[in-house]
Amino acid sequence: MNIKIKKLYHNFIQLKAFLRATGVRPTYFGATVTLSVAAALCEAIAVSILIPMANGVIKMDFRFVRSMPFFKTIIAAFPTFFDSPRSPIFVMLVFTVFIAAITKNIFQYLASVTATYQIKKFGNELRKLLFNRYLTFGKLFFDRNNAGYLQSVVLDFITFTTAQLTGLGGMLSSLLMLLVYLCMMFFISWKISLFIITILPILNYSMKWLMEKIKNTSKNYIAAYTTLGKSIFNVLSCIPLVKLYTNEEKEKMAFAHKSNEVQTLEFSIEKKQLLIAPLQDTIIQVATLLLVSFMAFLVGKTKTVEIGSFLVFFYLLKKSQYTFNSLNHMRATFASVSAPMAVIRHMLNDTDKYIVPGGTTTFPSLAHSLEIRHLHFSYNPGTPVLKDITFSIEKGKMIALVGPTGSGKTTCINLLLRFYDCPPGSIYIDTVDIRAFTPASLMASIAVVSQDTWLFNDTFRNNIVYGLSRIVSQEELVNITKKARLYDFITSLPDGFDTYIGDRGVQLSGGERQRVSIARALLKNSDILILDEATSSLDSKTERLIQESISETLLGKTVIAIAHRLSTIQHADKILVIEKGSIVEEGTLKDLLAQKGKFYEYWQEQKFY
Repeated sequence: MNIKIKKLYHNFIQLKAFLRATGVRPTYFGATVTLSVAAALCEAIAVSILIPMANGVIKMDFRFVRSMPFFKTIIAAFPTFFDSPRSPIFVMLVFTVFIAAITKNIFQYLASVTATYQIKKFGNELRKLLFNRYLTFGKLFFDRNNAGYLQSVVLDFITFTTAQLTGLGGMLSSLLMLLVYLCMMFFISWKISLFIITILPILNYSMKWLMEKIKNTSKNYIAAYTTLGKSIFNVLSCIPLVKLYTNEEKEKMAFAHKSNEVQTLEFSIEKKQLLIAPLQDTIIQVATLLLVSFMAFLVGKTKTVEIGSFLVFFYLLKKSQYTFNSLNHMRATFASVSAPMAVIRHMLNDTDKYIVPGGTTTFPSLAHSLEIRHLHFSYNPGTPVLKDITFSIEKGKMIALVGPTGSGKTTCINLLLRFYDCPPGSIYIDTVDIRAFTPASLMASIAVVSQDTWLFNDTFRNNIVYGLSRIVSQEELVNITKKARLYDFITSLPDGFDTYIGDRGVQLSGGERQRVSIARALLKNSDILILDEATSSLDSKTERLIQESISETLLGKTVIAIAHRLSTIQHADKILVIEKGSIVEEGTLKDLLAQKGKFYEYWQEQKFY
């Protein structure tokens, strides 16, 4: 029992923290609780009148009403109207019960509305919270998690959960109503009520195994639904590959299999939930037969229980059965949402999120140099990616990183950009550990042109000015796109700068996408410029023109360039050759060619480019 109490307390604390994280405090449900209590009181009034009214109808005598305080006052106020001992008083009782019932339904409706509002607000706040959380996770988290799955968590999981929890207001009302019914049943006959209460544990136990099955099926459903979401994202994001290998039919079959599995599990959950009502009804019917037998025995033995009270007792029993069914349906609902809620809770903790901590110091601008000291890094334990990397670059100079694919060049850049957390004391800017700076101030001084072009499904204009807090004039936009050799292409389109470019710029060629990225970086006009294969998608002529046009922009800037085309780094002040995570050579172009080492081999391989 202590274990169950501790588990219940732990779940309550978790729920409270969960609600607080979304800004929805338990106290916000105060209106729902108040309205539910009011509804329960109205039901109590109606039932308390039903008992004597039923007995009065059977005996055709309502004189007892004249002694009831509330009705006594009314009768005294209209003595002539209530001269008859039957009809007027009976009408007054019926009218009172009717008003109490109507008022109860109004309060119940308002309780459900207020609860639904809070649940929908909870879902909205949770959706925003999760999205905000995503933006705090490190890049390694997104490297290891499918984007389609993450989207499903924010949209589908939360929508499903809030839709299921919308009946919370009704559940609270049902609990209070059940309490009212039990109290009134005890008032009529405590012996019979005790007999009924002994049946409740049987009902609870009979539902327990079913709830566990629903919970387990829910976990399998979420796993299958996640797999389906990943499949959709993978196929739609690689449509050219699917068509290239004419794999449409195979993908259709694979998708159909996964979709069928989701349907099967959905039906399995619904089937188990639908089993609750008939299972409960069967148990309650058996219990009712036993109850009738017990009541017959009790009446025959004591002769004290009135028939009218029996009728009201059975009425309350039937209402209790309906209410108890509602509560068990809510238990089934909680069981079905347990799996998506577990996934959401996981997203709200920091485990395996690879959050890169930010410092508190504002980075003004690069004053002297950027330095990497004995940098070691690995994505997975036991698999080093960078080994004892040490180099420095002075302000206004250009350094180039060359080497085979997978040697660790881009990892160095990603650590500098704080996409991944570097070890303490490994990267310094002006002798200050990079971990001490706030990410916002640091990123404001760095612009990037990557071989992986990051573009939104938006207009040319919005993609180029993205992230800038200042207003960019049309003249400045024109000048920048001319430097990026993009202006003539944009102005040839009907909508010009307001032309949409599609998902990840799919409506553009590789070279056009890269020129948008170059224009964005040039417009940022940052102290530090990182060029990661910045012209890899450009033809030689366009590359030469862009190199000429941005050469003026690079003056005075600190540039770190990664290049496979060695011709693009001829003017670098220092070249680092990286292989298998280590620096094997460094020096100027002239020095490295004279050494006739690794760099010389690369140069010879590309001398006809």
